[in-house]
Amino acid sequence: MKYGDFTSLCDRSPLPVCRVFKDYELPSCSLHGYSAGSSFIVNLPDFVASIIAFLVMMYLAFRAHRKIAAVGRREITVLFLLFAIMLAFNIAGADFIHNSRTANRWLGAVNTALVVAFFCILILFGSVGFQFMADGSFASILTFVGVGIVIFITMGFIAVDTAFGVSSGLQPKPSQPFLSYGLFTIYLVFPLVAIVIFMVMQTIIVVKFLAVRRPLLWLLCAFICFAVAQALMFGASEKICTGSNSKIDGAFFATLLDTAALVCVYGFWSTITVDDSEEYDDVYKY
Repeated sequence: MKYGDFTSLCDRSPLPVCRVFKDYELPSCSLHGYSAGSSFIVNLPDFVASIIAFLVMMYLAFRAHRKIAAVGRREITVLFLLFAIMLAFNIAGADFIHNSRTANRWLGAVNTALVVAFFCILILFGSVGFQFMADGSFASILTFVGVGIVIFITMGFIAVDTAFGVSSGLQPKPSQPFLSYGLFTIYLVFPLVAIVIFMVMQTIIVVKFLAVRRPLLWLLCAFICFAVAQALMFGASEKICTGSNSKIDGAFFATLLDTAALVCVYGFWSTITVDDSEEYDDVYKY
């Protein structure tokens, strides 16, 4: 696989971004599908997992918002709600396939833009602990929402341009229908960079500002869940599909593990905020 080429990835894994490409077909090993009106459920296990994950995110957002004195409670609520929106569009644009190829490509573009926006917000959330601006303030929330919208629109344009050739500059050539350096960078490379930046920032906060190290276990758990999710989605999805006689694939496990990673992020955040437990009183030094 060369940089920018989605051919092998789209053949092995049910990635939402693959729907953007004009010549997209379902992976070589596809799950048993079910008719749903004018659409077709092509990944029932991931559909169920995404619903469960959506409910978990809504619960975490509710729990976080109720921690009145906690640092970054509104910002992490925005993060969880954005992931919930991403899950909803994942259901519509990855677990279902529609009769209209145009609709499939639009949903693929929206999914792609939401993924990039989510990881941008993750970086912003990681910076909350440094108190560059007062957490929970109007300026902070406006920054989160504003950046999210700008990134969504910008990345959405890149995805739409790749799908429909709006500017004729990003649409793949007929000889290389799955080659897109732009999508490869924003969808595959940028999330990895964002995860590293987030991990480094949180580690600095724990080491520099806290008198305890146990929160790092939550951070490590989140990283492991995310890493395993990507390995199963990108590297083992086809093998899982084949081994299960097309009953399940890597998307199911990736959705659950990505959700588990965010649960761990919540656990990490909860242990370093003064609203959580008397054990952590006076250890957050700003």
